[in-house]
Amino acid sequence: MTPHDHIPVMCDEVIKLLNPQKNKTYADATFGQGGYSREILSKTNCCVVGIDRDKEAIKYAEIIKKKFKSKFFFKNERFSNIKNIFKNNKVDGITFDLGMSNTQLSSKTRGFSFSNNGSLDMRMGMQKDDELTAKKIINGYSEKQLFYIFRKYGEERNSQKISKAIVSARKNKTITSTYELSRIISNVNKFRNQKKNPSTKIFQALRIFINEELLELESALKSCLKILNKKSKIIVVSFHSLEDRIVKNFFRENSGYSANNYKHLPNLERTSFKPFLKLITKKAIKPSIEEIRQNPRARSAKLRAAEVL
Repeated sequence: MTPHDHIPVMCDEVIKLLNPQKNKTYADATFGQGGYSREILSKTNCCVVGIDRDKEAIKYAEIIKKKFKSKFFFKNERFSNIKNIFKNNKVDGITFDLGMSNTQLSSKTRGFSFSNNGSLDMRMGMQKDDELTAKKIINGYSEKQLFYIFRKYGEERNSQKISKAIVSARKNKTITSTYELSRIISNVNKFRNQKKNPSTKIFQALRIFINEELLELESALKSCLKILNKKSKIIVVSFHSLEDRIVKNFFRENSGYSANNYKHLPNLERTSFKPFLKLITKKAIKPSIEEIRQNPRARSAKLRAAEVL
């Protein structure tokens, strides 16, 4: 295994819950390096459609295509387009791993990681020159706008101080690299006793905002209800509270969990709700201590699953 190999988080748990069956079709909505796709195809004689907006994923898709041939297909698209990808076809299960791939984190040109000095980009797709990048935000957005992004998408306690420090620093020099930005953040957060790198939440906020990740997730989950056959599974592995909250609320609202708690509604109104999903995981599943030891990236992961009724 090379340093750039991506280890799919809670792969055993995902495959066990999905329980792929012969001649069925499954969607790996966050293909990355194809960890889930490879495992699903290895379990039984089924078909998998991998989806990823990142062009870097294409080379990994070609490797799997070469091995599994007509059993595997790949779409270089946003997973929010899943309804259009399948059109009139239905699938029998779908998996999401919402974490960053090692390919993205290890690339200096992508700007996702504060551990590598690179350009402030952070686009998942890297499609067009006129697209929004981290560099454009850091050097062009007002202090108020930066505060909003850092607070809403990063839940960073020192959002105001960091926003002010960025605006002050860019008056002297355009901020162009991940190390420059990380240094500014660290100077503000240097007295905080925390396990995570001081830049973690700011980099997370920028990435989520640039790639519209929360809107993408909400849209994809809604589309799942239209493309999945009955008894199919939706399995999501998320890595921070904003994503997990969206998944948890979506599963609960569509399973009748919330409706059953609306005690103030008349009985007729409460019982008229028809659930679309059945919760498989009442609470989020977390990775084992052994997995975290072998793959520290898994430490913040939460797995939730539901079945289409």
